[in-house]
Amino acid sequence: MQLLRYRPASPLDTFIDCFWYSRGYAPQRRRERALPGGRADLTFNLHEDRIRTFTSAEDKLGLMARGAVVHGPQSRYFVLDARRHVHVVGVHFLPGGGSLLGVPLSELCDRHVPLEDLWGERAACLREQLIEAAAPRAMFAILEQELLRSLRQTTLVHPAISFALRRFDAGPMTARIEPIRRQTGYSERRFATLFSDGVGMTPKRYARVQRLSRVVRDLASGRADLAGIALQAGYYDQAHLNHDFRELAGTSPGNYTPMPGRNSLHESIESDAPVKR
Repeated sequence: MQLLRYRPASPLDTFIDCFWYSRGYAPQRRRERALPGGRADLTFNLHEDRIRTFTSAEDKLGLMARGAVVHGPQSRYFVLDARRHVHVVGVHFLPGGGSLLGVPLSELCDRHVPLEDLWGERAACLREQLIEAAAPRAMFAILEQELLRSLRQTTLVHPAISFALRRFDAGPMTARIEPIRRQTGYSERRFATLFSDGVGMTPKRYARVQRLSRVVRDLASGRADLAGIALQAGYYDQAHLNHDFRELAGTSPGNYTPMPGRNSLHESIESDAPVKR
């Protein structure tokens, strides 16, 4: 399986973690559980004109999008379809970076929206350009130019929210919302509104997701001391960690198994639920 990543230059690097590309044939591929990361993603399927996502491992119907889908900032896991023929390209945004999509991220939280619902015919034209591109490097260049165009039409992330995100990212296990909010100078209600519009979820929910992400990174690195992981991540105890992990990730910390060579927020689901076509 071919997997490439490319980090764009300034000014897009303040909005986008990376562009990515994957191609190959995986006959044994299973559905994947995507754990929440608190940021948006954009995916184009270049092999066929559909992308299906599921709300849970038990969901048998799923949601179908034509060609390209926006995964809004998620506060709990969702499930990706088991595509055997893989030919996809996408954008992994930084927290708040999904504002380049042109809508308040609060409208996309915990949703999977066809790109054509946001961009209309522009979405289909962009996908056609990506299909016709000769190589991944050319696809990345196309995406870069398209999102630079979006940047010129986008209201930038509010400075108070950029400050709050830096504080959360610097220490998600110890950062507390109220001291950060006070430092911005905004009221609790105004800060919550700015944060939800700019990031896609409330400060409390975002902090909870970032705490989970810290645990996932520790587990993916091979660390097995759940009690120590729980305390360092800011949980009361291991039982608190287990409860949060099951609710947000759909599995237990002990059963979590990251996919080799993939983002630690992805894991294979052992059994595929039958899908209604």
